[in-house]
Amino acid sequence: MTAFVDPTDSAAVEQVLRAALAGIGPAGLLSELSSVLPVRLGREGGLFRQGQPTVIQVGEEALSIPARGRPALQHVVGGVVLSSDEVAPSALPGVLAALVMRSLAETGAHDAASVLLTSLRDALAAGR
Repeated sequence: MTAFVDPTDSAAVEQVLRAALAGIGPAGLLSELSSVLPVRLGREGGLFRQGQPTVIQVGEEALSIPARGRPALQHVVGGVVLSSDEVAPSALPGVLAALVMRSLAETGAHDAASVLLTSLRDALAAGR
C-alpha cells in the first residue's frame, strides 16, 4: 500500500487501531503508540507492590488499562478522577482513535502519527 493513513480521519485511524489490537494485542499497540501519545506504561503487582495500570492521558481525558479487568475512560482534573466509565473491548479502538486525534490537535504531530499508523497498517497487512 502506498497511501498514507490520514491521522485526522477518525474512521481510518480506528480501522488501523482495531486491526493492530487484533494483530499485536493491547500491550504491543500501546508500546507503538507511545511515540505519538503520552502513554505511561503500567506494571504487574508483586508480593509487596501494587500493580499500576497503563494510562494514556490527553488533557482531562485519561484511558486507564489495567493488567486484568476492563479499561476505563476517566475524566481527570488536577490529578483527581471525577468520573470513570468502563470501556467495552469492542469500543476500545474508537476510544483510542479519539485520544490520538485529540493529542494531535494539541501537539500538531500529524506527520509522526501518519507514519506510525501507515507502518502499522502495512506491517499488519504483510503479516508481521
